[in-house]
Amino acid sequence: MSWAWLPWAAGGYLAGTLPSTWLVARAKRAKDLISASGRSAGETDAHILMAKHLGVGWTALAATVDVLKGLVYVIAARHWGHLDNGWVALAGVLVVVGHSFPFYAQQMAGRGVAAAAGVYLALLPWEMVVAGLLIVIGGAIRSTSLFTTIGMGAVPVVAALQGQPGEFVAMSAAVLAIIMIRRLEGIGTVIRSGITPGRAVVYRCVFDSSSRPGSAHWWRSGEEDTPS
Repeated sequence: MSWAWLPWAAGGYLAGTLPSTWLVARAKRAKDLISASGRSAGETDAHILMAKHLGVGWTALAATVDVLKGLVYVIAARHWGHLDNGWVALAGVLVVVGHSFPFYAQQMAGRGVAAAAGVYLALLPWEMVVAGLLIVIGGAIRSTSLFTTIGMGAVPVVAALQGQPGEFVAMSAAVLAIIMIRRLEGIGTVIRSGITPGRAVVYRCVFDSSSRPGSAHWWRSGEEDTPS
């Protein structure tokens, strides 16, 4: 059995950990941003904090880097690593894992959406177009987080309907699960605020929110900014 896939899989995780938000924050010497990025509650997503502290331009730069690391790595794994669909799909999943759960600079970790977008643009471009359009619609009606959930959830469904390889359908389902797990960060704080566990899971996973969608706290939290 050939183990040529192993370094590419491990490399996918390492590529995903590239801390674009941390690098931009350090380059801009934004100490307030770094200190504000504690991991105690869901609102502390690095891209959202960056938009508040450094503005949309620098946030877009960091998000673009996150998309590119997924896109470029998966293309490299397919064309330079000569991996089959199953191993390419695994590499794509691990890029998102690395982006969401890095072993360093964890306070600046992303939600997984940006890295997933890069992977999808390489392997499931039409499905990503559908997801992207839904996210844009959500942004226009100030419901970005909900429509991001719908968009990313639509990817495995559209991929299956399009007759995409089963490995890519499974990959997109795994990526959705990773995004949902990542959103559960800080759920203990949400429950301790008096929200029932069931509702807390729904708020965090579906709406990426730490309170009831539509409440004053939800709008103030900034969670309707660009997801990462």
